[in-house]
Amino acid sequence: MPIELAVQPVPPPFFDPREDTVLTWLGMAGVMLNVRGTILLIDPLISLIDEGGEPRSEAGYRLRVPLPIQAGQIPRADLVMVTHADEDHLGRLTNQTLARQTACRFLAPPPAAKVLREIGIAEERILIARDFDRRTIGPAVVEVTPALHDWQETEPWQRGDCCGFLLGTPDGAVWHPGDTRLIGELLAVRDVDVLFFDVAAVDSHLGPAGSARLAESSRAKVMIAYHYGTFDLPPGSFGGCDPLDALPYVEGLPGRFLTPNPGELLRPGR
Repeated sequence: MPIELAVQPVPPPFFDPREDTVLTWLGMAGVMLNVRGTILLIDPLISLIDEGGEPRSEAGYRLRVPLPIQAGQIPRADLVMVTHADEDHLGRLTNQTLARQTACRFLAPPPAAKVLREIGIAEERILIARDFDRRTIGPAVVEVTPALHDWQETEPWQRGDCCGFLLGTPDGAVWHPGDTRLIGELLAVRDVDVLFFDVAAVDSHLGPAGSARLAESSRAKVMIAYHYGTFDLPPGSFGGCDPLDALPYVEGLPGRFLTPNPGELLRPGR
């Protein structure tokens, strides 16, 4: 893989009150934001397990790079959003840890909410994510965007089982579409400042072609690649695609295509 990531540990001041919005990619599909003091996470997978003396992702995969932060290092969080229940998006250890040491709530579609209950998270802390619902969390407005991620051969995910999240902040709109095919409703989203750009060129994902379509239709100012570089996976797999393969698809788009390091701090509109 041409891009070698250099992790930047998330500094403790990330969680301080602030007068703007800052965000960081946590690796794979994970995102963390501080929206003027409100801490939001999407699909965090930031806990380790020990397998034969080797630290691995809680999803069971060998890591190509260290984690930029671990769940136990997060001092506070307001909302944890889960796009779906696949193991590379719903970190059981991560969510248990965040539930134990912070006062956060969880927003997830029904199958993921079921898993959160199974791992001991109290019902009153779980909010159900349904397509097009909106919730206000501090200065942010969270809108649930639809997704279709029907990768299983038997009993595939259906509409409503997976989702994405469009975050409206005073400093710009941030969209994480989750894992999804390109479906028509997504093309109606407009005026996005930061689009998380799925580079996984595999079935039931947007891949570079679908992500570029969303970047164009949403008028995204910045595109941040995800689904690569984190796990030690075969080239061309769901987490082993080369983000630079997206360059022909983003050529001519007005937005900037970024491949940041995990933990690198970014600001919408900059």
